[in-house]
Parts: sequence; structure tokens; C-alpha cells
Amino acid sequence: MHSRISKRSAVAQGFEPFNSSSAKHGINFGHGLADPVMFPELPWPEAFDRGTGVAPADLRQYTDVAGLPELRTKLALRYGVRHNQVMLTAGASQALQLLADGWIDPGDVVLTEDPSYLGALRTFSIAGATVVQLGLGAEGVDLNEVEAMLQTRARVKLFYTMPAFHNPTGRQMSCDYVAKLAALLARSGALLVQDLVYAELPYNGPVHWLAPGNNVVNVHSISKVAGPGLRVGWVLAEPDIINRLAHLKRDGGASPILSNIVLGLLQSSALDAHISRLREHYRAKRDSVHKLLQRSRICEPEYNVPGGGFSFWVRLTAGTDPERFIEAASREHDVHLVSGRNYGPRSGRHVRLCFSYLPISLIEQGLERLGNLHANL
Repeated sequence: MHSRISKRSAVAQGFEPFNSSSAKHGINFGHGLADPVMFPELPWPEAFDRGTGVAPADLRQYTDVAGLPELRTKLALRYGVRHNQVMLTAGASQALQLLADGWIDPGDVVLTEDPSYLGALRTFSIAGATVVQLGLGAEGVDLNEVEAMLQTRARVKLFYTMPAFHNPTGRQMSCDYVAKLAALLARSGALLVQDLVYAELPYNGPVHWLAPGNNVVNVHSISKVAGPGLRVGWVLAEPDIINRLAHLKRDGGASPILSNIVLGLLQSSALDAHISRLREHYRAKRDSVHKLLQRSRICEPEYNVPGGGFSFWVRLTAGTDPERFIEAASREHDVHLVSGRNYGPRSGRHVRLCFSYLPISLIEQGLERLGNLHANL
């Protein structure tokens, strides 16, 4: 007989566990994975390379809970912040989990957009938060609606967003808009958490985002540009926030061996050159998929062309039963989609079409299968 599971575990049962292996079966538009074709373009430094300035003994030992000091210093220089404003994490996912641990008690409110990133919705829900999703417009959510929420819900602890570039819609939010949002939240003592994992991959020119400080917390990761297998992310925030997060960490610091690889990448010119190649690569894939979608019968022709990120967010054509369509696509055509309702309660007629992982030939084949299915339903 099994003992009763915790409330957190019960909530977690409502979310599908992440399984990247499923992306290798059929044509899967549901996973925004990095394109493995580009992995060989960026050779990783040796994990025990002494050229980084880290002593070999320190690479085999636990490190500071805030992470390898040399990498924190390098990141502080890269982003123009102080050393004590940087903490390393095991990917951006751990950063969000620590923020949930540090600010969320059961019943507290997290605000975000509808739609929003599945991983964040999962993390905050498991922490016991009441997640309130506000409608997303061209610029962002309605600030008047945010203000009303802050006035009527005393337990709003943070607003989670991805201003550059929003997952799943690919939208870019202006610094001016985000600054107004941050100021509004600050008056109520709430955090603005900016997830910036796609910020290095703009496809239409430079992108700017709000610097960390005061109530603004920025979360970054090496995953989208060097490979998710490194599992190294970082939080940039005020020292008191970093200190609170450090006290919540239960490990001996993010892997110093992996951190040393990231440090080696940042110390060379190879990473920035690779990022430029990635922008061109993903931009070309985005443009090809945009052309395919404009000819497709499965979705309405008006959608946001993503300025960055790994996916299109499209509305299925009128008259399509989303659940029936998605189920039939998987069962009959081995094409896998995730329903928009998983991303937000008002997004059920949408699907996320990820273009980053699949080769264009498979994307074209998948859209053709979906088009045939749509014609015969």
C-alpha cells in the first residue's frame, strides 16, 4: 500500500514530465529543443582546462553555493553587475524553482500571461501558487488589469514573463513597457521575474531588456546557445535576493566542471561567433516555416512572426475541434502537437509549432500531413 503523496506531488501529476526522447519519435512539434545540427559548430573546451584560471583541485570539489567564483565574476562583467548579484544554477529551471521556494507560500498569487511557458506554470503551481494568467496583447498584458489585480489580491508575490522572446508566442516586449510593469509591481512589493533564455537569439536585429535591480530578477541560461546538456543557468538580482536564494539551495553549488566549460566558452571569441551563426540558422528556419504556414490550411494566416525563440503560436482555423484534431494527428499521422489550453485557459484554439529541432524537410512533411488531416476531418 502506498502512503499518501504530498499536495505538491498531487499537483505535479497534472503536468506531463519532460521527456526529450519523445522528440525523436514521429514528427514532434511540441518540443522547443536546440537544433543538434549546430552542436558540432561550437567545440566545448576541455572540462579540466587550466587556461580558465580555475585550479584543477577546485573542479573536483564542491564549490560555493552561489557557484564557481571565476564564472560569477565573468558573468558580472558580461552583464555590468556586481559579483554578489550573480548566482549560478542547474539551468534556468532550478532558478525558477528557487524563486518559487523563496517567495511562494500555498495560496500566494503568481501573475503571468495567457499563454505562458509550460515549465514556469508547472513550477509555480507545484509550489502551491494560484497562477493568474492575463490576456497577452501586442505589447504585453494590460497594465490597468495588472494594477487591478494588485489592488484586489493582496498576495501577489511576483509576475513571471519572457520579454525577449516570449514563449510560446515569440513576441518581444519593449523596455519602456517592462519598466512600467516593474514600477507597478514594486509599489506592491512584488517581484518581476524576467526569463531571458532566448535573449541572445534575436532574428530581426538587436534586442534590449530591463537590467536587474530593485525588484527585477533576471534568469539566463547557456542552454539555447551552447547546448542544454551543460545545465548551467544564472540569476542576476540585488544581493539580498541572491542571498535569500543561496540559503534555499540544497546542493554544493552548480557543477564546477560544467561551469568551467561555460567559463572557457565565455573567455574565448568562439561563443559570440557561434551565437551569430545560430541567429542566421534559426532565422532561415523561421522564414521557411513562415512561408509554409502561409500556404497551410490548418491555421489562420494572421499570427505573430516570432522575432526570436523557437516556435510559432498559431490559431487553428475556424470550425476545427482542437482536441479531436490533435488526437487524430498523433494517432493517424504520427505528428505530435500540444494543445494551447496547456499554456493558458483562453488559448485552447492555439497550438505551438516548434521549428528549432526538426529539419525543414520533416517540418514540411508534418504540415502536409496536418493539412491532409484537416481536409478530411
